[in-house]
Amino acid sequence: MNSGLKAILLFLLNKRYIGNKHFPESKLIVSRTKYLSTEEQKEFEKEYKELINGLFLLKLKKRTGKGADWHISLNPRRLKEIYEMIEEEI
Repeated sequence: MNSGLKAILLFLLNKRYIGNKHFPESKLIVSRTKYLSTEEQKEFEKEYKELINGLFLLKLKKRTGKGADWHISLNPRRLKEIYEMIEEEI
């Protein structure tokens, strides 16, 4: 697992963004990828899409005061597997 993805999962877990509590996707991804090379960003995007397709992350279009943005949160039904993924990396 990419260290950026691990950082995203840890951030969402520590701040308890699980289920209905969500965080803007663009803000989180930009903060984790701004110092990566182009090749590393492509790898990050590939693994990030796998997390969404594997239903570890929930991606919802939310309407805010500034418009409609994509927001993400952790899938509460997959928390046990998320904890296992993080522990494997440590």
